[in-house]
Amino acid sequence: MKLTSESTLFSGLTTRFIGAVVALLLLDGIACYLTASHFANLVYDRWLVDSTRSLAQALRVVNGEVTIDLPQAALQIFRFDEVDRTDFRVSTLKRGQIAGDNHLPALSSKADGSVQLVTVNVRNEPRRVVTTRINEPAADDVATVEVGETLHKRSTLAAEILLAMAAPQLGLLLVALLLTPFAVARGLQPLTTLAGAIELRDHENLAPVPELNLPREARVLAAKINELLARLERVVSAQRRFVTDAAHQLRTPLAAIMLYSERAARAEDRESAEQALRGLQSSVARAARLSQQLLALARAAPDAAAGSALSAIDLVGLARGVGEEWIPRALERKIDFGFVAPESPVIVAGNPGLLGELMSNLIDNALRYCGPRSRVTLSVAATPAPALAVEDDGPGIPEEEHGKIFERFYRLSGSNAEGCGLGLAIVKEIAAAHRAVTRVSSGRGGRGICFTVEFPATLQAG
Repeated sequence: MKLTSESTLFSGLTTRFIGAVVALLLLDGIACYLTASHFANLVYDRWLVDSTRSLAQALRVVNGEVTIDLPQAALQIFRFDEVDRTDFRVSTLKRGQIAGDNHLPALSSKADGSVQLVTVNVRNEPRRVVTTRINEPAADDVATVEVGETLHKRSTLAAEILLAMAAPQLGLLLVALLLTPFAVARGLQPLTTLAGAIELRDHENLAPVPELNLPREARVLAAKINELLARLERVVSAQRRFVTDAAHQLRTPLAAIMLYSERAARAEDRESAEQALRGLQSSVARAARLSQQLLALARAAPDAAAGSALSAIDLVGLARGVGEEWIPRALERKIDFGFVAPESPVIVAGNPGLLGELMSNLIDNALRYCGPRSRVTLSVAATPAPALAVEDDGPGIPEEEHGKIFERFYRLSGSNAEGCGLGLAIVKEIAAAHRAVTRVSSGRGGRGICFTVEFPATLQAG
């Protein structure tokens, strides 16, 4: 049975249970009928067998011929029955029928005194017939005794037995049907309690639902609900943090924009206006950069990145394309920007947009903190695992701060480079989404800094 959108779990389970009980009742009714018929036949078959043997004992051999020695009164008693009709026939091979009724069919059987029971139609009425054949050596003949009876008493007895068996079972069925709603409701009580606990919550309560004192099936459901609540909590927390970070970080450039706008409007000479406009332009660029980084950080968050499809990507080709976009910036700052990669492709499974953002943030970070005539190198390696690295020979980062630089809005003390402190946080989030490991080490010769992103070999496509 298929549940519709208006059905409830309670009604569905109740209907299925009642259907199963009714089906079992039908099967049980068939079994009871067969059982009742079997025992009714067993009782009256024994009576027919006894009657047949009693007639066989009345056979006599007189002057070499088989006869039956049975008084007429005894035959009348034998035939008497208020419900069924009883017929018999005695015959021999030599003489044919010697007593009884000639309408009973001639049935074959072994001449060893054994009995055979069959149900046949006699005059369009079913009858149970018992046949036995007896070899009479003294008469050099074989006698056959047949006794037949209609089936009315058997049907009546079978019906009585069936009624006696069915009555208590029908009672038990009625009790089961009456108790079904209570049993189903009792079985669904854990789900009802769980649903009630969730229904009473407001939209801000994302705490896990209790899993104790629940049956296994309900615990599985509660565990899945808690997993969903945990994901929602992470998403909501990320959204709240994003809004808080955006409001906090955009406040300064927006205030500067308002300040320089007012200065430009009140400027009394061209030089003051141009100075205010330059400050306004710088503040707008800073706000735009900050907005871009905040959006990139939101896209790189674990729950957002998890929905991004991973595909086979040539890390060499992607790095070369991203690196070419930063060549003008490097030339502008008089920085030697190099690229090192193997000739063959290095294939990893990843999202090209996110990995491009990761590379751009590492390159931008190196170009910002390196002075003129510094060297920045973007490299790709295939062994021992697929990896990309950005290395510079700038001032470097103190080792004790290596674990802090990936925090949001963290800035090195004493640094004069412009930045919003989100670039490395974005790198960390994107690497985590690709199950890659980010390492920080000193550059060659102990100068500068080197950021390495190493991808797991299991993600490498062949």
